[in-house]
Amino acid sequence: MKKATDKKLREPAPCVAARQGTSLQALVRQYIETLAGSRETASLVEQLEEHWRDADKHLKEHPARSYTFNREELYGGRVARRRRGR
Repeated sequence: MKKATDKKLREPAPCVAARQGTSLQALVRQYIETLAGSRETASLVEQLEEHWRDADKHLKEHPARSYTFNREELYGGRVARRRRGR
């Protein structure tokens, strides 16, 4: 029974690849890269969430002082870098 199922999957696969303008090998490679990348992405998300939790904990322990920014402070460095770059 498994061979019949495998054959049903294999027969249309080259047509699917052709419709997408690629080869069957490229589709399989892309699928494998997606699987591998999804694990890396999940790990990255976990790391970011851990950093956010740490940052939240730090902010609760050390609340930021209220401060009002002015335009010169916010954009002063940008303007100076931009002028030097020209």
